[in-house]
Amino acid sequence: MGARKHRLHTHSQDAALSADFLRRLAKVFIYLSAFAVWVVMPSTFFPYIGGKYYFFRFTVELAAICLLTYWAFEPAAAEYLRERFRWLKRQPLFWAVSAFAAAFVLAAIFAYNPGAAFWSNYERGEGGFQMIHYYVFFVLLLVLLDSASDWRVFFALLVVAGLGMVGYGLLANVFTGDATSGFRNPFDFVGPYMNTNTGVPAPPGFWERIFAHRFQGSLGNPAYVAPYLLFSIFYAVWLWLTARKDWLKHILFGAATALFLFFFIMSQTRGAFLGLIAATFIFFLGLLISASVKARKVGAIGLMAILIAGGATFYFRDAQLVKNIPGSRVLNLDFGESTAQTRFWTWGSAWQGFKERPVFGWGPENFSPVFDKYFDTRHFVPGTPTETWFDRAHSIIFDYLVETGLVGFLSYVSIFVLVGWAVFKNAIDRRRPGPIPFKTAVLVFLFAAVLVGYLVQGLILFDVLPIYINLFALVAFGAFLFGSSEGHNELGIHHEP
Repeated sequence: MGARKHRLHTHSQDAALSADFLRRLAKVFIYLSAFAVWVVMPSTFFPYIGGKYYFFRFTVELAAICLLTYWAFEPAAAEYLRERFRWLKRQPLFWAVSAFAAAFVLAAIFAYNPGAAFWSNYERGEGGFQMIHYYVFFVLLLVLLDSASDWRVFFALLVVAGLGMVGYGLLANVFTGDATSGFRNPFDFVGPYMNTNTGVPAPPGFWERIFAHRFQGSLGNPAYVAPYLLFSIFYAVWLWLTARKDWLKHILFGAATALFLFFFIMSQTRGAFLGLIAATFIFFLGLLISASVKARKVGAIGLMAILIAGGATFYFRDAQLVKNIPGSRVLNLDFGESTAQTRFWTWGSAWQGFKERPVFGWGPENFSPVFDKYFDTRHFVPGTPTETWFDRAHSIIFDYLVETGLVGFLSYVSIFVLVGWAVFKNAIDRRRPGPIPFKTAVLVFLFAAVLVGYLVQGLILFDVLPIYINLFALVAFGAFLFGSSEGHNELGIHHEP
């Protein structure tokens, strides 16, 4: 009888371990989603796009299947998941993101072209179907990553993913052949010198190959590299600041921060550069107005340093020495350029389209009909290289307004309003009991700064997978950070939410 009970107990333990393995496996697949940015498939029509979306969807779907199977076959899982979802329902950011995702999908259903809006196309991939995957990704992050250590692991993997993105770009720049030389690399890299239409041979030197073009990494577009690295810088700095007395981590994450910053500049993306400046300014301004006395002193010093460095850079921007610095293109901010002018004209078309369909908009991936219907003839400028075709408004404001209407746009804005309120309550509100720790102010405004940087660069760009992954991850982290006792401990706030 005792042996039988022992066998039953052992069997029960094995079953429990087996079921818990599914939960841990779901977490592994969510971790793996960070590496979607590594996927470049030369066999696809758009090598930098399709493979990334397939990989991301696959990992998210596998994570969801594992979690659902865990819930179905493990009795203890029901209570665990019930508790996680009970916590989830108390998070305002969860409801804001849910409203945005729902509005996005509804905009796809009621779109001018519902098929294109829901399924998207091979060039963009950002339809309603993809938004459902982003939302599931967001929920899985909130359910599975329930501790600060889980989030640090995820951030570390995102740093590794960023390093891999940079590494691919370096290899592609150096070892990719070009059409004129007939050289074919053995690794089938897709890089800036593979364009058979230019007829321009690749530079012969190692450094020339790296710096001759704006850095595009494994994303295929420098405009995507910069905002992606903006998030990567945040992850590296966060891990750097929270490493306590682990000097090896300080060195590693400090080096990663410097590397990300260098290639951020090498992307030569002016909108993202303004975003970085805005992020840095907001960080020190936040410290200046925070409830921490020490933070206010650091904020004042930081702001003065920014003003001095920024003023000197602006004053000497036309000096030959500055122009010879790789990446100096970011200092050439001219709103009269054709690339800026075409954006302004396109925003006018987007505004006209929004006024025609203000509630749910024209639907995701449906900007082309708007651009055609309200085409601005100033795009045709004799002797000037201007763009005459746009499938996105090239601004998160106008993109969400024209594609998802007021419903989608306001739900999107609500996410950042709630983040701002959380920042105020935890770092600025001086009615809080007790003095606010310096660490709290630094981490809170570091979190706020990266989102401000994202919003500023997004004024002249649009969201794509490398950006969306980081945006949804960061908002999920914000819900954990401001809405859980463990998150409060990470910030140095020693009170219950």
